[in-house]
Parts: sequence; C-alpha cells; structure tokens
Amino acid sequence: MIAVDHRQVAAFADFFCAASDVKAFDFCHTPPPAIFPPAHGAGVLEYVFFNAGHQFGFWRLENDRYAGPMLAVVDGHQRKGSDYVSYCLTRAWRENADVFMPASVSAVDWNKVFRDDEGRNPLPMWEEHVAIISRYANWFAERATTPAELVARSNAAERPLATLLAEAGTIPGYVEDPLHKKLFLLAIMLENRPEKFLRVTDPESYEPIIDYHLQRSALRAGLVRVEDASVRAALVERRVVPAEVEGRIRQAVFDALCEVVRLSGRSVAAVDYFFFMNRRRCPEMSQPECERCPVQSICTQEVDLFQPVFRTTFY
Repeated sequence: MIAVDHRQVAAFADFFCAASDVKAFDFCHTPPPAIFPPAHGAGVLEYVFFNAGHQFGFWRLENDRYAGPMLAVVDGHQRKGSDYVSYCLTRAWRENADVFMPASVSAVDWNKVFRDDEGRNPLPMWEEHVAIISRYANWFAERATTPAELVARSNAAERPLATLLAEAGTIPGYVEDPLHKKLFLLAIMLENRPEKFLRVTDPESYEPIIDYHLQRSALRAGLVRVEDASVRAALVERRVVPAEVEGRIRQAVFDALCEVVRLSGRSVAAVDYFFFMNRRRCPEMSQPECERCPVQSICTQEVDLFQPVFRTTFY
C-alpha cells in the first residue's frame, strides 16, 4: 500500500535532465558568519568526518507527535537543525583545529560545544550523540588509524568511493543505517568540498541520501504514493509511526530516487541538494509556497502529507 509512482519518477527525471542550474553543494561557501570552515584549513577533513555522523534528529517530539524543528540562537543568529550543528562545530574548529582528531575527541566537553546563547544544549537526541562520540573515538583508537589515512587508502584504490564506503561504513555513527544516509552525505562532502578530499572515479557507487526532508518532498510530490488510509492519517496528523511503516516509506523513497538519478543522469549530490534547498519552499511548519516552486507543474501537491515521525540516529 506504499509504492513508487513511476510516472512521477519519469516526470522528475525529465525535469532534472532539463534543469541547467541543478548542481552539487560545496559545503563551504555560506554567508557570514560561516556555517562551514573555509577551504584548505588544517583539521577540516576530520571536521567533515565528525560532522556528517551527527546529522540526525533535528526536531522536537511532544505527546507522540511532531512538535516542530529544532531552532536555537547561537552567536546572535537563529540556526535550524543541521545548520546549528555545523555552525557549532565550525566554531569549535576555529578555536582549535585539532579538536576533531579522533585522539582528541574524548577530552572535549561536547555539551559545551553545542550550547546556544542561553547556555543550553538544544539537541533533542543528545544522549545518542554522546554515545556515538564515545564509540567513534574508540573505533579509530582500536584500528590505530585516522580519517586522513582512511581517505588516502580510498584514493589509492581502483574504486575510491566504494573503498571509502566499505571502511567508513563500519564507523559508529555510520554503520547503523541500512540505507547509509550519513555515509553517503560524508562521501559527497569529501568529494565536493573545494579541497576535493575524495577523488571519485566510480560515481556509480553512490546511492540517494534519504533524510526526512527528502521523504516529505517525495510524498508531497507524488513520487511515492500511500494508499493505506491509516498510514496516510498518521502522516497527515504527524503522529509517531511504527518502525515497519517508517522503513517501508523510506525504502520506497530510496527506490524512487535511485530511478530519478538513473533516468536523469544527474549526480546523487545534485539531486539531493535540489531537494534539500527546495524544502524552504515546502517547509515543515507553514504552508508550501507552490507558486515559487520550480517543479510546481509536475508536483501532485499533496501538501498535507508529512514525513514519517520516527526517532532514529539514521537521519
């Protein structure tokens, strides 16, 4: 009762084929104060490894319903979810470029790193972040390696991306997710930063990066159809759904985006960035601005639908 709509997939693939301005993000150039570190600084590669592993859980849950995105003011600017984490980590990097070296991680007061201007840590799943940080440091210590060495081994391999995915995919913070959202996010950050840390010669190894923004977009745009009345009601009412339901929806969105990428010939990074930025026209807490949306003519505009409400460290 949850299925890919292949006609919608074909329509979106046609859109991406024709769109001249669809491109990957460089995870560097942001308006001041900068969310990401500038190019070619010491410790930036380690920053990327640490950052991507903590891209999850940026929303509030109340009475088993979605209550809103995580928003907090840091250094005088309101930041949301992913931007908040990236900015706080960049601030920590500016103070100490070695802070994300695995050997240094355990000595850092990470709760302080993520405090907002009122002295609070607003991350909704903080205990899960702490657990990942501890396991992450132990993983590198046990293997006596570093992110830089891991990337160097990948670049020396015949298939650099596949090699990175195989090894980095066992790191805590990345290993848990069967669809590898944060792992593929790590890869596109490494490839598309100005430093070009990862030299990808095997782009066919990429798979879509399925987070909750992309799930919401896919449901509203009709790339994935939900015919089950009870599941549809739960999505509209923003109620917590069972793991099985979340898994089926996320897998269907994954399958749909795999097909969009294949048919359009566009990179996973470019398609992902389009949907990530389009979330501003199709937000969580206010009415979508369909008149401003470049896919308005092909979108089914199921604007009442919402992403599965489900707590996970996967995305």
